[in-house]
Amino acid sequence: MEPKFVPHDPPRVYAKACVYGDLIFLAGEDSKHPKTQAVQGNTVADQAEYLFQNLEATLESLGSSLARVIKTTVYLKDPRDRSNYQAARQKFLPHAPPSTLIMGVQLAEPEMLIEIDAIAVIPGGR
Repeated sequence: MEPKFVPHDPPRVYAKACVYGDLIFLAGEDSKHPKTQAVQGNTVADQAEYLFQNLEATLESLGSSLARVIKTTVYLKDPRDRSNYQAARQKFLPHAPPSTLIMGVQLAEPEMLIEIDAIAVIPGGR
């Protein structure tokens, strides 16, 4: 079995995801507009909304869904924004998969406030 690396469109310097068997390993999903790459939203709550929409689109394009996320790692620029992220998480991931929350990090773009890595399952494998 070989890993399948999924590129970003438009391209970035790293893969968007890697599919291996029935698992999807997603690189840091963010709130960037899929085509323009402009960061969407000025608050963690707003950026999380866009981020989860991007995450959902990525997963669905690979045969999975938000309901099949089994692990997340969340990076927050400011620890005080934890509750704003948790509200968005509850909306999009009500099944509450295991998560690691890392706060107080410098993200790729100065306007980015949140980024999430995730692992999801493809039902029935690929």
